[in-house]
Amino acid sequence: MMMKKGYLLAAVGGFALASAGHAQTAPADGQDTALAVSTSDQSVAVPADPAAEQDIVVTGIRASLRSAQATKRNASQIVDSVSAEDVGKFPDVNISESLQRVTGVAIDRNGGEGQFITVRGLGPQFNTVLVNGRIMATDNPGREFSFDVLSPNMIQRTDIFKSTVPQLQEGGIGATVNIVTARPLDGKGGLHLTVAAGGMYDTLRDKASPDLSGVASFANEDKTFGAVVSASYTNRYSQNDQFIIHGWLPGTQGLIAGTANATGLGATSLVDSASNIFTPRDSTFNRSLENRERLNVAGTVQGRLGEKLLLTVDGLYSKFNVFSSGRTFGAFYTPRFIGLTTNGNGTVTGFNRPGSQFLSANPGLTDPALADRRVTLSQNDNYASYANRLTTSYQVGGNLKWSVTDALDLRFDASRTEAKNRTPNAFVVVGSLAQTSPRWDLVSGSDLPILSNLGPITDPSLMRAHYTSIGEGRVRDTGNEYHFDGDFRNEDSGIVKSILFGAAYNERHKTRTNADNSDTVCSYCGYDIPMPANLLSAYTLDNWLPKTSGSDKAPINFLTFDPNAVIAYLSQPNVLALARQGRTAAEQAAEAARQLALASGPFGLRNRPGQLLDVQEKVWAGYLNVGIGGPNWSGNLGFRVADTSVVSQGFAQTIRSITVNPGDDNLNIVFNYPSASTVRNSYRNFLPSANVKYNLTSDMVVRAAASQTVTRPTLTDLGVDNNYTGRITAAVSGGGNPALRPFKSTNYDLSYEWYISDISYVSVAGFYKEFSDFLEQQTLPVPLGAYTFQDTRTRNGATGSVAGVEVGGQLTADRLTSGFFGGFGVAGNYTYVSSTAKRAAATNNSCGYNGLSPHSANGSLFFQKYGIQARASYNWRSSFLRTCFSDYGQPENRAAYGQLDFSASYDITPAFQVYVQGVNLTQKYTFDYSVREERVKNIQNTGSRFNVGVRASF
Repeated sequence: MMMKKGYLLAAVGGFALASAGHAQTAPADGQDTALAVSTSDQSVAVPADPAAEQDIVVTGIRASLRSAQATKRNASQIVDSVSAEDVGKFPDVNISESLQRVTGVAIDRNGGEGQFITVRGLGPQFNTVLVNGRIMATDNPGREFSFDVLSPNMIQRTDIFKSTVPQLQEGGIGATVNIVTARPLDGKGGLHLTVAAGGMYDTLRDKASPDLSGVASFANEDKTFGAVVSASYTNRYSQNDQFIIHGWLPGTQGLIAGTANATGLGATSLVDSASNIFTPRDSTFNRSLENRERLNVAGTVQGRLGEKLLLTVDGLYSKFNVFSSGRTFGAFYTPRFIGLTTNGNGTVTGFNRPGSQFLSANPGLTDPALADRRVTLSQNDNYASYANRLTTSYQVGGNLKWSVTDALDLRFDASRTEAKNRTPNAFVVVGSLAQTSPRWDLVSGSDLPILSNLGPITDPSLMRAHYTSIGEGRVRDTGNEYHFDGDFRNEDSGIVKSILFGAAYNERHKTRTNADNSDTVCSYCGYDIPMPANLLSAYTLDNWLPKTSGSDKAPINFLTFDPNAVIAYLSQPNVLALARQGRTAAEQAAEAARQLALASGPFGLRNRPGQLLDVQEKVWAGYLNVGIGGPNWSGNLGFRVADTSVVSQGFAQTIRSITVNPGDDNLNIVFNYPSASTVRNSYRNFLPSANVKYNLTSDMVVRAAASQTVTRPTLTDLGVDNNYTGRITAAVSGGGNPALRPFKSTNYDLSYEWYISDISYVSVAGFYKEFSDFLEQQTLPVPLGAYTFQDTRTRNGATGSVAGVEVGGQLTADRLTSGFFGGFGVAGNYTYVSSTAKRAAATNNSCGYNGLSPHSANGSLFFQKYGIQARASYNWRSSFLRTCFSDYGQPENRAAYGQLDFSASYDITPAFQVYVQGVNLTQKYTFDYSVREERVKNIQNTGSRFNVGVRASF
């Protein structure tokens, strides 16, 4: 963007070029330290801007690259940064999508938007995210920070610290990320306003929505008082199209020896398969419509209280609501299978499931004397669902900096944060028992399995009530944080250049509750009760996964309904009293009376105390960091001591009974009365660290770092809660583990950086992390009565290491050529990560670490000249393990993924700009699979997204 000098600074309230985490920086040779900026409880020396002294204007993409490079070059540890141009004006809906351009960073998306980040192969639970140097509460049940709750328009800069210093909060084994909002006294004086108005358009939804933002800043002429306020509002309409298989069951499966056309079969035809086969649980064809509404407001007020005191008060508020409704056709597969075939890998490649015509021709298979071996009919189901995510979060803090002398600063910082999450949801199934014998085939060369011989799946007269579930989860996360720091700078010529000391206290309280109708979800299971035709309507998945082979054979025409209308119908006393599930009319009338007497009725919400999570964590920390240096080198060494205490509270509930309704295989689980349970845990960690920076020349820097870090268990995993569910062939359980220990890592880093100019550079870095007490979800068998539950929960135990190499850089052409071609530039990076993992003998030992892609790369080509700015970026990561213990204890992987984004703008005047942005231009799909790519689990298309709008400055 071509702007007059200082325009961009004024528009966003000024560049706050502060490193996070009190990161002290030593100026490069030949540079003067011009400014000490305080960001919450952080203080960092920022080099003078030679361009400002010479009245040279650097704006737009180049200004942001230069700003990010200055942060990287002058930091005392290994750090990368994304500046305002990248975060606020790149075609990214939220901050995480901008962070994926950073070396070593990859993201996980939700609904086509970035939500979580992975750094150097370590997932979101292993990265600490700060806002203005403070921990911010998150609406997730754990510690993982959801970046999608924050708009990029309110963020000035985001720093990613890959090596640590003692004053940084512990917890970031992968990295510590600090999101920095604007500080008014760091910008140009006077009153300034920038507004942007645009439209957001998703290609799959074919619907436009608003994208609005504004920033106002003021600073008086003497720079003794300033304020900045920013706000943004988006209301995005999107669509997700998916094919899903909810896991592949390992082990033996029941078979029927014969063909789908066989007649007269009896008990002797009931056989078992080999034990080492993998059978699909289901096949579902889904479309979800989403409405994502986000409102963000942030503000900062600064005032100088005399010559020695600077007071900063800031706050941030976010409201982010996601309303999602889904329509799905699904075929659920339970034994027994007809004509089942497998390939050499044990993957099931084809089978039929019995329909009513098959059982009529083989009545011996339905003999009651067969008991659990009795053959049941295949099911053709229609799902209607909604799953909403309603969140609010805020952070407010105050920071007082006292410059006691020219050599000593004292700082006190206090903050409060809270996040709330509510997730109302419903999942209703109306379906039919198959008349024909449906066929499933895994065809070579086809991305999708082929379903055939489904029969009349759109006939309303065949539809019956089946599964009816509603629920609502609630999460509340609160925190208070306090820091006291002293920073003493030694102006003498000794080796000790500074001493930073401090103490911190942080308390966090996380609760999660759940209410549902889990005791009545199967009131209608078994397909006994006909559904009124007027509650059903035709539905078509038009243009569904068009780039996926096999989609032309998918059952895209089926039936749908309003889940609330169906629930209302099924809640009527006369419908509840209809005989079903092998009960007589009198028995069902008694059961209906029992359900009607339940709190909120048969399909009302009832609290589940056994699923309560209530965790309170308190952390005291003290730290010392000594800055050292000499000719051509600088560094720091020190330690942090953290004392952690955790109290986990909830209710224990044991199982009273497990039953199965006739004609169905869902487990109906009845619990005993809950009893209160409290578990306490505490531990202390000593965490040393050292960073060294050596200037080989005025343009070349070598860095080395060593440290020990920890990541505490995510708060979700520390509960005393337990849950049990499943089917006869797939009983599953899970819950918390309050005795978890922190995950420890010893880290080594080495980097080389060559700064070709104030914008262009090349860097190479290597890192090695050695782990113990690794935290991850594990699945172990737990016998309970007649069933063995596959129990999945987080456990300690794995050890191993991660090692990798990062290569990055950016280069502009203006030093090589002039004119049109001088406006071009490139930026890119590549990361390679390898790992070793050793797990307990009782678990699957073949996995690596969740979220680790061996290869990832980002590349951008940009142009800035003649009032035009344009950038095309491609982000790619190789296949990676999503989770080692997914459905039925099997690993789940994601295939390699690459996404192309583009942005362009034109300055009509220095104060007025038009822009267009595009995300995922090639409409790349995500592809998840279990162990082998042939065992597909999820293919998802979220389409492309475009923003078009204008920006103006006053």
